[in-house]
Amino acid sequence: MRYILSSALALATFLASPVFAKEQIVRFHVGGLTCPSCSFIVGNSLKSVESTVIDEFVESDDGTQGVYTVRFDDEVATVDDLLTAVKKNGYPIELLADTETGKGS
Repeated sequence: MRYILSSALALATFLASPVFAKEQIVRFHVGGLTCPSCSFIVGNSLKSVESTVIDEFVESDDGTQGVYTVRFDDEVATVDDLLTAVKKNGYPIELLADTETGKGS
């Protein structure tokens, strides 16, 4: 009987826990890249936000713009945190419309 109660309690605890965090993947368009160090500064700004990893950076032909594909844990960071980190360094940044930022399964 004790084992049944323990198992039932463990199952109830698991089912009552909050939804688990999901890793988010987002894409940002960044402008104002006037020299090679600019993309480095933007990259460091993004990586300064806890749990953030840059998966890809695609620079425009003229090198003045780029698209960053970024992964982060949505329980640790938000899209706004990432936008703010880059804007603090003076670069225009926007979330691309084809990015999904909602929690899922």
